[in-house]
Amino acid sequence: MVLALVRKELRETRAFAALALVLYVVYVSKLMGKVGPVFSSLLGFVPGMRDTPPDLPFVEDNFNSILCFIGCAVAIALGFRQSAWEPSQGTALYLLHLPLTRRAIMLTKLMTGIVLLLACTLLPIAVYATWAAMPGTHPGPFAWSMTGPALRIWLIMPLVYLGAFASGIRPGRWFGSRLLPLFSVPVPAILAYAVPFWWLFGFPIVCLVGAWLASDILRESEARDF
Repeated sequence: MVLALVRKELRETRAFAALALVLYVVYVSKLMGKVGPVFSSLLGFVPGMRDTPPDLPFVEDNFNSILCFIGCAVAIALGFRQSAWEPSQGTALYLLHLPLTRRAIMLTKLMTGIVLLLACTLLPIAVYATWAAMPGTHPGPFAWSMTGPALRIWLIMPLVYLGAFASGIRPGRWFGSRLLPLFSVPVPAILAYAVPFWWLFGFPIVCLVGAWLASDILRESEARDF
């Protein structure tokens, strides 16, 4: 039953991940100089995608900003699609009649969404870093430590997803109170990204905030009358 629920979630959310992957592939291909001059000129009109192949990958380009922008967009889309969409379409009652507890259903949805989000945001980092590590691809030096900021953004993305999911599952007519979980994410996310000694301070912040959002989602799912 859990696998059937996972397949359902993947079937309903794969379009968002596919769109994000297409945008990532286009941008990374442009950074690697793998697109033609005509297509490259057209991409120059798209905000954020005007970068040319850099001398120092991950340093002299706009990769981290694009990674964050597209990642946040797909995280918000996934979160609301898996939470607010169900009651609005009447499928929430069907899910609650499955031979699973509400906690098991929500945990399955959350794990599926987080794994899908992390997978589609890790791919461009891996492809771009692998290209940068190959000799003769760019004139500047490269060290794997240059991917540190991008990996921080990758690990922070689940907070945006959980914030969107928590906002989508909250009842309420006033958008201000309903979107409070999502609006509360930027402060700890920026703090976790900016603090030194990431594994000592930044990553624990991500884990604590993520645990708080997940517990809020589970508590709301068990208390809400769908």
